[in-house]
Amino acid sequence: MTIALNERARSGEGQHLDVSMQAAMVWTLMNATGYPPNTGGDPPTSAENRAKPPTELAPGVAFPSVWRSKDGYVQASITLGGLGARTLGNLVKLIEAEGALSPELAGTGWTDWTNAIAPDAVAPDVLAIARAEIARYFASRTGEEIMRRAVEHKLLVAPIRTLEDIFAAPQLKARAYWTDVGGRQHPGVAARLSRTPMRLGTPAPGLGQDQLLLSEATRPAPAPRRVSDGARSRAFEGLKVADFAWVGVGPLIAKALADHGATVVHIESSTRPDVLRLGPPFKEGVAGLDRSQFFANFNSSKQGLALNLALPEGRALAKRMIDWADVVVESFTPGVIAAMGLSYADLSADRPDLVMLSTCLCGQTGPDATYRGFGTQGSAIAGLHGLTGWPDRPPAGTWGAYTDFIAPRYGVAAMAAAILEQRRSGLGQHIDLGQVEAAIHFVEPLLLDYAANGRTHRAAGHNSERAAPHGVYQTAGLERYVAIAAETDGQWRALRELAELGGVAAEDAPLRLRAGLALAGQLDEALAAWCANRDPWELVAELAAAGVPAAVVARPSDLYTDPQLAHRGFFVPCEHAVMGATPYDGPVTLFSATPPVLHAAPIVGQHTEAVLREVLRMDDDEIAEFAMTGVFA
Repeated sequence: MTIALNERARSGEGQHLDVSMQAAMVWTLMNATGYPPNTGGDPPTSAENRAKPPTELAPGVAFPSVWRSKDGYVQASITLGGLGARTLGNLVKLIEAEGALSPELAGTGWTDWTNAIAPDAVAPDVLAIARAEIARYFASRTGEEIMRRAVEHKLLVAPIRTLEDIFAAPQLKARAYWTDVGGRQHPGVAARLSRTPMRLGTPAPGLGQDQLLLSEATRPAPAPRRVSDGARSRAFEGLKVADFAWVGVGPLIAKALADHGATVVHIESSTRPDVLRLGPPFKEGVAGLDRSQFFANFNSSKQGLALNLALPEGRALAKRMIDWADVVVESFTPGVIAAMGLSYADLSADRPDLVMLSTCLCGQTGPDATYRGFGTQGSAIAGLHGLTGWPDRPPAGTWGAYTDFIAPRYGVAAMAAAILEQRRSGLGQHIDLGQVEAAIHFVEPLLLDYAANGRTHRAAGHNSERAAPHGVYQTAGLERYVAIAAETDGQWRALRELAELGGVAAEDAPLRLRAGLALAGQLDEALAAWCANRDPWELVAELAAAGVPAAVVARPSDLYTDPQLAHRGFFVPCEHAVMGATPYDGPVTLFSATPPVLHAAPIVGQHTEAVLREVLRMDDDEIAEFAMTGVFA
């Protein structure tokens, strides 16, 4: 909506926005949609491979992602490669430094192996001991104690917070996140704008509370209508963006600006490439910095500039890029960009019109500001992880780095609002997007229930307070399932008449009674038996025709033949310089007059020369002088 308002401010005309919830959910699949067209199959551990055992760090040694702590659970990303290996090494050294190693290991130099962590370089028995030591250590510390150590020692570890824990979180208190609305504590704003901050207002109105007032109000005269001449340009046509962000949230915000017409230059270096370039799926399964659809899908429509910011020449050119830009997006750990002399305070001193968005997991201030976790840890901290799973088991957690799918949408809205305001006032501002603070809004109803009524919520499996039955049932075919729900008594009656539910079918109790645990269990058993040998697609068609909410549990490969996604033109083929024609995730919202236009993501440094010449106006001699420093690697 805010994007469309930007366009209306240019053209004086409105348009219709058509939002698809189905497409919005496809956006949450992280890198999954890239597998079928690039590798020929679904992601590992999904579809037919869903029941495979967890990935082992070494033969016979699997590290869980969820561990018991002294007061609950923690999430940890531990691997033998990349940042997960750093977490493993730092954890083992931390355990020794705190004197918490088992007595038989203390003082033996046992932790020396962490200096050479690499796949196939650590013996399985050593890893098995490390796993036991880590489990013992976590079990002796509270979640908040572990969080403090994660911040200080750069660990990809986070407490899996309950709703009660979220209210007590030190970081949220330090940032004055909680806001009083009508005498109750509400989650605060999802993004903080420095000059025109968003504010929570009065409580929701009572039914008809302002009806008399509104009936007596005089509608203001409409503003003079400016009608655009000819074709309308997209909302951000002409906007210039320097994109220093990496991984998920920041790049997706900049991508939205690019898809809607902005000139966005993504700045990275092959010496320190965007982490997503190292993530699968890769074209034809062959790894390479320019073969990752994970990166490509998050960076469509941008130009690529190779610039090594570790060199003084790189920082000098970065400053020139910012001088060119109207908007800057960055996702460095708080303090890093300030050390380069590129903080908003530094830049806005002579650029009061500059709009800059800084995003990290926990926000730019507070005791957890420098925490270096990713969206999986964010999901744990924001309460999503602990609500996902079964009541009698450890938390299962959300699929992927879930806060990476939530925070960008709030960030795009905040950015579009700041740009719209900048066009009116001529003044910019700084946006502080704490990804956890944005993600908490996904559990806001449950938090408000706790604040208002003292009710706590825990993982409930497939159980629902508003539907019965409400579950996922296996059908014919390998690892094929359907989801079925009945939210109204009419839907229940339709299901009862259609399905073979035995004695349960005679039950005509209201929904609120059917949702009782005993009857819900009977319904699940009866439905499971009825669905077991049915074709999932035929079954769903039959249920839908009867008015029963039902859907096949789709695989990423199914999405490419989904008739509704095809009707909306969701997947957009783009010609990539290395991967060739590849489908990208397209728009969730269809704009009737100014639709987004996608182009393939850049390979590393693909547009370096063009940016240097056309954006920075550098001549041959200056380019050669900088090139000799190695800054364009």
